[in-house]
Amino acid sequence: MSVDKKAAMKRIIELTHSENWQEDKEIVAEVQKLGKSMWAEKPKRKTPRKIAIWHGDRILVTGTAEQLSEITGLSKNIIWDRARSLWIDSKGRQFKYVEEKKWISLHNTVTSSSRKS
Repeated sequence: MSVDKKAAMKRIIELTHSENWQEDKEIVAEVQKLGKSMWAEKPKRKTPRKIAIWHGDRILVTGTAEQLSEITGLSKNIIWDRARSLWIDSKGRQFKYVEEKKWISLHNTVTSSSRKS
């Protein structure tokens, strides 16, 4: 169920305009219903986020958590946790999320530098 958030917010403002709106159970119920429908929706990613594994100042590998899981033997959840916390593991690897714009320029840089070698 897609909710028009602007319309829902306008309706909430209309309903809560008076100071004693909380005393009317019908108004409270409608405000709660509108609020739940507005903020319960969580946007889902259409494409998985890219993660880079760094060792010092070098990128070892990039890919989705699923791809990196196959390469490293770590679970996807561990990879996501490490990317979120920027934690450096005992092997000196640091997992970082790569922003889409940076991913494109990073990919171009990596491919162009690998061609020079």
